[in-house]
Amino acid sequence: MLTKNVRQIIRKEGWVNLKRKYYLNILITFIVSVIISGGYQFATRTSGTLNDNAISTTAELVEAESGNGLLGKDSNRSNAETLRQFIFNIFEIQDISDPDDIPTTSEKYYGGVASVFVNEISGSQSFIFGILNGVNQLAFGGKIASSIIIFIFAIISIFIFIFFKNVIVVGKNRYFLEQRRYHGTGAGELLFPYKNKRLKNIALVMFVRYIFQVLWNLTIVGGIIKRYEYYLIPYVVAENPSITRKEAFELSKTLMMGEKWKCFVLEMSLFPWYILSYLTFNLSGLFFSDAYIECVKAEIYMQIRNAKKDELRLGLRKLLNDDLLAIDHIEETEHPSGVEVMDIPQVSVHDLKYDYNRSYPFISLVQLFFTYSLVGWVWEVFYYIATTGMVVNRGTMHGPWLPIYGVGGILIILLLKPLREKPGLLFAGAVVVCGVVEYATAWALETFLHKKWWDYTGFFLNIHGRVCFEGLLVFGMAGLAFTYIFSPMLDDFYKDKLDIKYRRIICIILIVLFVADLVWSVISPNTGVGVTM
Repeated sequence: MLTKNVRQIIRKEGWVNLKRKYYLNILITFIVSVIISGGYQFATRTSGTLNDNAISTTAELVEAESGNGLLGKDSNRSNAETLRQFIFNIFEIQDISDPDDIPTTSEKYYGGVASVFVNEISGSQSFIFGILNGVNQLAFGGKIASSIIIFIFAIISIFIFIFFKNVIVVGKNRYFLEQRRYHGTGAGELLFPYKNKRLKNIALVMFVRYIFQVLWNLTIVGGIIKRYEYYLIPYVVAENPSITRKEAFELSKTLMMGEKWKCFVLEMSLFPWYILSYLTFNLSGLFFSDAYIECVKAEIYMQIRNAKKDELRLGLRKLLNDDLLAIDHIEETEHPSGVEVMDIPQVSVHDLKYDYNRSYPFISLVQLFFTYSLVGWVWEVFYYIATTGMVVNRGTMHGPWLPIYGVGGILIILLLKPLREKPGLLFAGAVVVCGVVEYATAWALETFLHKKWWDYTGFFLNIHGRVCFEGLLVFGMAGLAFTYIFSPMLDDFYKDKLDIKYRRIICIILIVLFVADLVWSVISPNTGVGVTM
């Protein structure tokens, strides 16, 4: 089915589908990449690897406290080293390789993901090896307290992986399946697994697929074969979220029968894009190839599905129950989904076209400022918990807000309004505005308070440690999201849910509290471990 001619058609259709909704496709791919990769510092990495660094960072903290590495002298050892040390401890084998005896070469850039690409360093750690690390310490290291910390965050990581990271892939696939034929498809389709009330089933199917793939990978050859046998499971679930685990596996296996090698050849034809992404520090991936490859994969599923559906036995054929995805023309509306959904705001292209260019009244700007300041604070607090295991109040102020996020969001809304019709220029403008705000804020804090609240020293293309390349990329993408999705959506939400009188009262209270906190923070700024450097 995936003949040479069909593969050419798939690549061509992928390109057409990418261009049709270019900016939203790029944004969706970027958001999923950030979610799957575990934080903004991985924003310039592709979304193909499911990493979790909470375990390794927790280990670093324990090492700092005890003066020894959790697994010896190096808490940053790879999965293979973790497994090797685990085996050595079980059989009481002395590890003769002392990291201190191994000569190393200092790198110019040593922090951040962009630096990883520059230095040609890559690594991955998973919750499985986090648990293994915890067992190793509990059984052999005598560090019960540190082991408990590792176990707790391993369990949290597993939960997040099963019900969020692994599931959001289905939402991404649903979006790309719909957007190829429905021009009104919005970013809300990312929440497809959550709004159709089939989350547990989707999570189960995807987790079992992950476990089976991990086990088959141990055989190497079997892992490659099973990768393509399970290839369509995330798309099958995206079409029919009620499908059972057994049915999903059988359907994917049947559809991929005779197509594995051809699919492999098609993926190899995309390999130059991965090389270009690597050579451009993933810039080409961020702005083109990552989203293009997602469009191609969605087209692969639809081509195989449409060609083989009538050949399937009746039981399997009924599982492909959304023929509205298979129409042969473009609809300007969104997909007329028949599933029962929760009341979650949807953002369609139609909404973006007529809502994003609005002028925001003062009261809306105040509410958006505090919303983004609060979201920034929550993001940094939880990100710090996930990566270090410590709960700290991030930022210079004592209250639950980081005004630098609010200021950046408001300046993008006000200063860049003339660029709203040109997303490319808006992205560049957001990078400049946020870069200036972040650099100026860092300079002022260092100059007048003589402390650092963040330091990008060692990150690729950093300027005096105050701003860095990958951080500005994230701010640019966030600027697009603020302008075209979140600001209009939040503004409508506040207007619909709150009477103007209550909005004013809330804003006055927030302003009074903020000013009081600002005065307090000038006199006695928020400092300490995990806050200042």
